[in-house]
Amino acid sequence: MISMQSIWAVVIRHARMWRRDANALLGAFYWPFLDILIWGFLGSWLQQINAAQLQHYETTALLGVLLWQVVGRGSNILLNVFNEEIWSNNIVNFFSLPLQIIEWMCGIIIFYIIMMALTTLSCLLTIAAFYDVSIWHMLTTFSIFAPPLFFTSLWIGFTSLQIIVTWGKRSVELGYVFCWFFMPFSGAYYPVEVLPSWAQKISCLLPMSYVFKGMRGYIMHQKDPTPYLIKGYLMGILYATCAILLFIYCFNRSKRNGLARLAD
Repeated sequence: MISMQSIWAVVIRHARMWRRDANALLGAFYWPFLDILIWGFLGSWLQQINAAQLQHYETTALLGVLLWQVVGRGSNILLNVFNEEIWSNNIVNFFSLPLQIIEWMCGIIIFYIIMMALTTLSCLLTIAAFYDVSIWHMLTTFSIFAPPLFFTSLWIGFTSLQIIVTWGKRSVELGYVFCWFFMPFSGAYYPVEVLPSWAQKISCLLPMSYVFKGMRGYIMHQKDPTPYLIKGYLMGILYATCAILLFIYCFNRSKRNGLARLAD
C-alpha cells in the first residue's frame, strides 16, 4: 500500500534542501525572469515598428542568435572547464601539477575557440536546413562582428570565474547567471531603445550592445558599422584585460587559502 506520509517526507526533504540552496533558488526564479524580459522586449519592439522596417529581419534575428552564442555560450564554456575540476574533486590535484595559471588560461581560451568554431558550424548547417537565407552572407557578416564579441566573452567568462574561484561550487549558479545577466541589455534580439531609460544606461556600458547595434543597422538599413565596431573592440579589450588580471589575483589568493575549500 502506498504511504502518503512517505511521499510527503520526500517532498519535504527536497523542499528544505531547495530552500537552503542558493543555486536552486537562482535556477528556479532567474531563468523564467530572463525569458520574460527577452521575449517581452522583443514583442514590444515588433509592435512598435511597421512591416517595411522588418526587411531582412529574418537574417538579423538569426545572426543575433548566432552572435550571442559567442558571448553567452562562450563564457559558459570557460566556466564549465573550471567547474568540471571542482565537480570531479580534482581541483587540488590539477593545480598541483607544474602548470602555471597563465598556461591554463591560454589552454581554455584555445579550447573555447575550437568549441565555438564547431558550434558556429553546426548552427550554420541548421540555418541552411531550415531557413531560406544566404549562408555565405551569414558567414561573412558573422566574421565581421564576432571578433569584438570574443573579447566580451572573455570579460564575462573570467569575471564569472572570479565568482567561482572566490566562493567555490556553492556559487556555480551565480556564475551562470552572471554569464547571461547582460543578455536583455545587449540588444542581441531587439534595439536597446525599447528598454526603459535606466536599462539603456546599462546598455551604454556594454561593449556587445554597440556590436549588435552595428550589426542590425548593417543588415536592415545598410549602414556603416565601423564606429560601433571600434567601440565594441576598445571596450571589449579593456574589460577583458581587467577581468583576466583580476581573475589571476583572485586565483592566487584562493590558492594561498587552499583550493580544496572550493569543492566543499
